[in-house]
Amino acid sequence: MAANADDKLVIMNEEELKRKQKEKLKKLQATGGNPRPARTLFLFGLKNPFRKACTSIVEWKTFEIIILLTIFANCIALAVFLPMPEEDSNNTNINLESLEYIFLIIFTLECFLKIVAYGLVFHEGAYLRNCWNILDFVIVFMGLFTFALDTINKIAGVRPIPVPPPPAATAGRPDPAARRKRRPVPLIPSVQEAQSKV
Repeated sequence: MAANADDKLVIMNEEELKRKQKEKLKKLQATGGNPRPARTLFLFGLKNPFRKACTSIVEWKTFEIIILLTIFANCIALAVFLPMPEEDSNNTNINLESLEYIFLIIFTLECFLKIVAYGLVFHEGAYLRNCWNILDFVIVFMGLFTFALDTINKIAGVRPIPVPPPPAATAGRPDPAARRKRRPVPLIPSVQEAQSKV
């Protein structure tokens, strides 16, 4: 009798194991063979059409190539940019600054699509569990933060604080305002004569 109970227990465990394997296989088939978390951002389930679209875009090989080309173009733009003192600029720098906003939009979109597709941090394989994605997230966050600060400053009418030149740059040269005070102002001859007669 005890042997029969053990046989039933073993059979039940095998049946339960087969049932679990079938459930796991269904999950893998539902996600295209890639194990994905049941929900991302506590909103998007596996069958959510928006999440499916994000996953298919992110896993599309052409999307990856586009992102790599965008990174390459951004590196070239940073190399070409010529920093100038006193907020001076030229046409090339102005165009490159406009291009930076386009790069920021592309990288923000990539970040958002990956977070919706894979989850943010709580799941295995989530976006912030990859070191490259952490670097990407920090760069995008800093870019958005800088853009927000610039926008707030423009709305408030705040101008950036001018940075004085370092002391080494002005060493040995007198202050232009002090030079103007010491320099005598030339007078018109008729005024000099009128002053001497008085």
